[in-house]
Amino acid sequence: MRRILLLAASVLVIVAAGILAYFYGALPRQRPAPEFVINYTPELVARGDYLVNEVLLCLDCHSERDWTRYSGPPVPPLGAGRSCIDKDSKAVGINFGSGGFPGLMCIPNITPDDATGIGAWTDGEVARAIREGIGRNGQALFPIMPWFMYQVMTDEDLAAVIAYLRSMPAVYNDTPATELDFPLNLLNRLYPRPLDGPVPAVDRNDAVAYGEYLSKIARCEFCHTPRIRRSIDPVPGRFMAGGVPFFMGQDMHYSKNLTPHEDGMGLWTREMFIARFKMHTEPFPLTREEDNSEMNWVGFSGMTEEDLSAIWDYLQTLPPKELVLLDRAD
Repeated sequence: MRRILLLAASVLVIVAAGILAYFYGALPRQRPAPEFVINYTPELVARGDYLVNEVLLCLDCHSERDWTRYSGPPVPPLGAGRSCIDKDSKAVGINFGSGGFPGLMCIPNITPDDATGIGAWTDGEVARAIREGIGRNGQALFPIMPWFMYQVMTDEDLAAVIAYLRSMPAVYNDTPATELDFPLNLLNRLYPRPLDGPVPAVDRNDAVAYGEYLSKIARCEFCHTPRIRRSIDPVPGRFMAGGVPFFMGQDMHYSKNLTPHEDGMGLWTREMFIARFKMHTEPFPLTREEDNSEMNWVGFSGMTEEDLSAIWDYLQTLPPKELVLLDRAD
């Protein structure tokens, strides 16, 4: 019996060693940073300005935010990163369940500072991080950075985003590295999905196709689609159906159903949809945090009516789904 137990223990050790060797040897899946050549022009930077500040809202995550004003506008130094989150942190607009964040999550500096930002990164390294979830040193980026949605970002738009980020003032701010608890540290290594080539432009004359593209890079589904717990994959049959919980002060807010069901956008018109985005173009002070919105309506108000109209056209093609409110543990 003792010999059998020793043999079983040896097998378990070998299997565990093999699993660890796979996770730390073969993962995360990645390719070398691509040769990504950017022809920096004022027009490209202007397109990047629009994408970063009105569509992707990159600075919402990579800056501190003022939640005493409507939409929680990012505050200077813009793009320099923000405070880390751990199991004891109260993160406005983020729901990691009752146990808090499993580890230490730090949002990095994306200004062109050579020492602490992306100044020393190649354009290809920045491109790989944005669309493939791989950091400069080959580490898997935690998918609160929605690289899995940015994978559809065209080479042209990606170049514009990088060009704009390079035009921002460089800020020295050395943020700590993210550290994930077990088993999330292993699961995180499974997520990255390398691209196998360039991403071509989307036909802007095809309103539905372009609206789908914009909704993807604007991260609509990030908040409006429930995800399988500890996964980046959507819950089957719930795409854009809302009901995802978010903390706002002492209250729990739920994302809206964006499908054309009567629980969602079914009673809306195109004009109402666009008008909602244009309702607040400047942040204003609030007396209660609970009255705020986790969605940065002020930031998104800068989107063109043409782009918002294209998103509307796309949303109208989705299968109608009834709204289901999720528990905070889901």
